[in-house]
Amino acid sequence: MRKFLLFSFILLLYLKMHAIPIKSFVIPVTQEKNGYIIPFNLKGGLIIVQANINDSLGNFVIDTGAEGLVLNSQHFTGVPDDTRGYYGVSGRGKSLTVSYNNSISVDSLHFLNIHADVVDLSSIELKKDIKILGLIGFSMLRDFEIMFNYRGRFISLSRVDDKGNVIDPMPFILNKKDSLSFTLGNFIPVIDVMVNGVKKKFGIDSGAEINLLDLKKSKDIMSQFNPIRTIRLSGSDGKDSDVLAGRLYKVVILEYYRCASMATVLINMDNLNKIYETNLDGILGFEFLSPWLFSINYKKQKLYLHQLKVINP
Repeated sequence: MRKFLLFSFILLLYLKMHAIPIKSFVIPVTQEKNGYIIPFNLKGGLIIVQANINDSLGNFVIDTGAEGLVLNSQHFTGVPDDTRGYYGVSGRGKSLTVSYNNSISVDSLHFLNIHADVVDLSSIELKKDIKILGLIGFSMLRDFEIMFNYRGRFISLSRVDDKGNVIDPMPFILNKKDSLSFTLGNFIPVIDVMVNGVKKKFGIDSGAEINLLDLKKSKDIMSQFNPIRTIRLSGSDGKDSDVLAGRLYKVVILEYYRCASMATVLINMDNLNKIYETNLDGILGFEFLSPWLFSINYKKQKLYLHQLKVINP
């Protein structure tokens, strides 16, 4: 059975999250057929892009923690498939329905004959007060080097060859400061980080508004987790669970890039590790990603850090 992971963390009402100072930036444009600039809006910590699917225009979440295209059952129907299901934070969700041969366009980037899982995303819509048509995940991103610019409010998609080399590099993506290797946990990028000098494995998920820490495997770093309160976590599997929320300190990547304290929840990650087919210690989402300017290259399995500065077209 092909398993599918879908979860959403709607915790901004409970934890104070540090806002990113935003200035006026110019979004670069490109005429290159292998490079695309996609503007986005932030709804909480979710990256929202406009896409046209089967002649319907609407909002999609860019989600590196999702396997592929996911459509919201509130707006789409699919063919039932009882052999397939998905897991959320709280356990196994309902059986999936599947929608076949979809066409989707994001700006001038077109995808044809895309199969999509159809699941209920109403919990995200309700708590974000926005209509969400679906999620765009790994299988639609893996042929590109994707740069996330939270300050500039855009992503760039640069098509890569079979070895992961960018085919037509846009000048501003070449200014890379450093790189970090990752492995794929099924379809999620997994990096090594140090927490107070202890090595841990974390997944990179642009669809998570807040970080996760596995309560079973965090005893050796609990001195760096400052609990604040118990909150109710709502998952898109339709289940709620009480979790301990707080802030995580002393996270370091590549031995010398130190992260500020980050809003984090402590949960049992057994179900997530079933889907990712790995043994993660946690998930890094918006709280970790948003202060940086970074790219993901799935074929090279590299996460690149760029010079953090205004990008001029």
